[in-house]
Amino acid sequence: MDAEAALLEGSPTMSTVSSDYTERTYADSSTPSSPTVDECTFTTKDPHENQLIPKLVVLGCQIHRKPKFRIRPPYLMICFSIMEITAHCFGNEAALREWLMYDPRRRIQGWRFISYMLLHSNALHLWLNVLIQLMLATPLEVEQGRFAVGTIYLGGGLCGALGASLLQPSESLVGASAGVYALLTSHLAHLYLCHGELRYAGWRMLSVLLLISADVASLPMPELLGCGQVGWVAHTAGALAGPLIGLAVMPRQSKRDARGRSFVRFVRLCSAVSALLLVVGAILGNVYLVALPHLMLRRPS
Repeated sequence: MDAEAALLEGSPTMSTVSSDYTERTYADSSTPSSPTVDECTFTTKDPHENQLIPKLVVLGCQIHRKPKFRIRPPYLMICFSIMEITAHCFGNEAALREWLMYDPRRRIQGWRFISYMLLHSNALHLWLNVLIQLMLATPLEVEQGRFAVGTIYLGGGLCGALGASLLQPSESLVGASAGVYALLTSHLAHLYLCHGELRYAGWRMLSVLLLISADVASLPMPELLGCGQVGWVAHTAGALAGPLIGLAVMPRQSKRDARGRSFVRFVRLCSAVSALLLVVGAILGNVYLVALPHLMLRRPS
């Protein structure tokens, strides 16, 4: 036993730690340890027993992660705006109007009910629509997603063209104003779904009402200035479509809703059915009340 003790004491991998009360032998720090656990030994004096107590501290068990702050710019509406600016500035205006504008004499070409949104009557009309739609789409696209914003924007343009073709069957259309109106009024649906969780909800409501009032008050101005006639039917149809489509497609809603999820789902279902019925009714009205009588009049006797 004395020989074994002498061999252990002479071993280069062993070290001796001594105190006033006990002597213990520990493995030297050069020996390999577990890669996932850090052993940190420190001594504290116990006031009752007056001895040194080694403690094992495991580091890395608590990981503090900073919350991620993500900025999601309105890429979809930026793309729409770039397309509109490009169509107005760099394209052959006559050819574009020939193929893209809504022409009541060519309503059988269905793409014109959407493509007319790329064209504008003048630069002022273009920049007003671009600035307002970017301002309106930024909070919606961040809080409700790109799919909802794109559906509302294009759906408002489609409903505006369908309504104008029924009530103003001889008027041509250019401009994205119907889609802009749909974005504007869809904020009402957003405020309804997410009330209690949105910051500055009252100011948002006031801003929507002020923008609607200002646009209604400025409706006769272009005609008085000789800049053309405003398609008030398209504006109104887009404004009516905004909250209906918004309630149907917006994915986010308040989690602390005292009204009950079943009631909100019922409101969403009613909005979706109403929007679908209005679109189908407008399409059928265009076919049977406008297109077919027009074709009958053009047919030679």
